[in-house]
Parts: sequence; structure tokens; C-alpha cells
Amino acid sequence: MSVTCDSQPFIAKAKMVLIFCADMQKWYDAFEDAGCRPRKPAVGDLLLAVSDANIAAQNAVVAAQSLGIGSCYIGDVMERCEIHRELLCLPEYVFPAAMLVFGYPTEQQQTREKPLRCPMDTIVHENGYRRLSGSELRRMLEGKHPNMPYEEWAKRFCERKYNSEFSREMSRSVGVYIEAFSKNQP
Repeated sequence: MSVTCDSQPFIAKAKMVLIFCADMQKWYDAFEDAGCRPRKPAVGDLLLAVSDANIAAQNAVVAAQSLGIGSCYIGDVMERCEIHRELLCLPEYVFPAAMLVFGYPTEQQQTREKPLRCPMDTIVHENGYRRLSGSELRRMLEGKHPNMPYEEWAKRFCERKYNSEFSREMSRSVGVYIEAFSKNQP
């Protein structure tokens, strides 16, 4: 997994790695085994299972933190669908929603300056979603680019993250997983 998840050697050196799967296969199999006539899992089932898997992952992060163990989410587990399905023996209705790498943080990791967080009023909305204006977006992101103009930072970040090959591969792979669920719309 350290190789298939963007060649990140720290994954191989981790004390523990957990992969949290959105698993609708076991429910479908259980329903069939019990003599039910279940419909095939659909996209809504996948989204609910992904939410449950990520809740479990976050609980593992909190539990580890209480023991002084650090963690790092690895989104790359959603990429390279065909390879990860084979490596993890994932059947059709199982999606690797999150991967967590656990270990003990170094002194430098514990004492380093943490990134600035976005102002709460730009990420918390009351009674409905409120789309931010350009000036609000700039204020939200101002701490992210202290040494360059907003436009230059946004362009660089967009190319490095959003328009990148790994982002395109993640979208392709997730599409492959979703395809199995999409063909089963009720």
C-alpha cells in the first residue's frame, strides 16, 4: 500500500495501518443468506456506508490521540481502484473509504506551528448553506498564502491539488466503484 498510495514510504514504516471500508456486500450477502429478496445496493447505500466508515475512522483517530498516538488520513486508498480491489480482495460492493496510518509523533511534529484555521463564520452556516462572496473567500484563505498574492496562490494550489493527475485518478477510480452501485438504482 505504501507503493500504490503515491509511493509514501512512511506508510510501510507505520506501527499500524487501518483501512475503513464502506461494506454493503456483507449486508447484501446476509439478506440473501436469510432468504430475503434484497435489491442490489445503490448509490444512497454507498453514501451511507461511507459516512459510517468515516465515523469509525474518526473514532479511531480520537482513541489513538488519547493514547499519545498520532494518525494521518491517506486519501490515496480511493485511487487505483483495480489494484486496490485486488490487493485488498474487495468484492463489488465494498469501497475503501479511508486509510489511517498510526504512529508516535516526533518532537518536531508535536511542537511545529500548526496551520491557521479558516474563520468559523466562513465554514459554519446556520439554517442553510450560504455561498461566500469573493471577498469572504479571500478572507477565509488569507492565512494560507502569506508570501504571495491570493490569485497566484489559488492558481498554484488549484494546479497542484485540484487539476493534478492524482486528483483525476481519484475521480476515475471512485467512478469505477460508484458504477457498480449506480446500475442498481431503485
